[in-house]
Amino acid sequence: MRTKLYTFLLLVFASVMLFQACSEENTEPAWPKGQYNQTAIQKISGFFEVREDLLNNANMSLSQFISFSTDSAWNLSESDKLSLRQVRDEIKFPNDSSLLQKVIPLEDVALYMNNTYGGTVGGFISSAGDVKSLRKLSDVYHGLRLDYCGSKFSPEGGGYAVLRFTSNVTNHLSIPYCEEMGGTKSYTWPTTGSGFTSSTLGNGGFPEYAFNNYYAPNQGGELYEITPAGNEILRAIYNGNKWITIEPETGRTKSTVNHENQIRNGIYARLPEGNIVPVIALKGGNWQIKQGEQTRNVSSQELISISTYAEYQGFTFQVRGCDNIYYYLTTTDFDAQQNLSLNVIEKGIYGARVDRGEIGRVWERVKSEE
Repeated sequence: MRTKLYTFLLLVFASVMLFQACSEENTEPAWPKGQYNQTAIQKISGFFEVREDLLNNANMSLSQFISFSTDSAWNLSESDKLSLRQVRDEIKFPNDSSLLQKVIPLEDVALYMNNTYGGTVGGFISSAGDVKSLRKLSDVYHGLRLDYCGSKFSPEGGGYAVLRFTSNVTNHLSIPYCEEMGGTKSYTWPTTGSGFTSSTLGNGGFPEYAFNNYYAPNQGGELYEITPAGNEILRAIYNGNKWITIEPETGRTKSTVNHENQIRNGIYARLPEGNIVPVIALKGGNWQIKQGEQTRNVSSQELISISTYAEYQGFTFQVRGCDNIYYYLTTTDFDAQQNLSLNVIEKGIYGARVDRGEIGRVWERVKSEE
């Protein structure tokens, strides 16, 4: 009897150990959750919480808003333009505590994680609270109208990625108004020129903004890869002056490939002795620089904005970044795109990867931030 009981207990113990071993083998690595994950974003108030009040202030019905905001602004009547602009202007403008979001194609993730672009962000962005309802790839694609000519996105693709960050340079953001709405630029469809996306989801356009240069995010910015169903994987965190890769399970970080990017775009500090050094942007509008192992705060009088440009084939481009072989050039000039058959980098931005020896000259424009 005791022998049978002993044998039975051994079998039970072996079964438990086998089950645990199989479970461990089938368990996927646990990725850490970032501070700017979807759960956190859902708690942020955005445009759609105040839309009804804004429409009432402009004496605009919901059906009118859906129609006006998703149409090209240059096709609207003058009175409709004025009403739509009133609504858009009354949306709270981002500040240094606002969480911003930029959608990027999966193909571009490596360019950010490898710091080919020097860690900077530019182009069209959204306030995260305004687009928190867009999670699945199909909703993001149609809500932000990522079907522009030359787009790398596809509604049937493998997913997308987002950069989420705060920024001390929201004063360098603008609402992308076309000339007909009082702006200074011309836009091509599906950009509306009214500061709203031409969403086809049936509930009106989503507010959007545009940076006038490329800028480093504040410390703690996050890069997520997102599946078509909307599940997020935290891939990198912005720390110091570059993106740092996140490892699964431990949540520890490790340095990514860091190209020797000698291109300067964004905010820097000009020290009293004349040296220009990178700055670290902190929440609350604060800036610091590293001097050896020490850090110190930077005053607004020391801050400057730098943009790097290059001549190529008779056109002026902004230099987004470089490596040992290539310059990465961008422009919003549609004529340059047509003449040089440039690639579409993102909505409204064209560019090319050019051998360094083919560039005529490279120069910087420096402005005081004070």
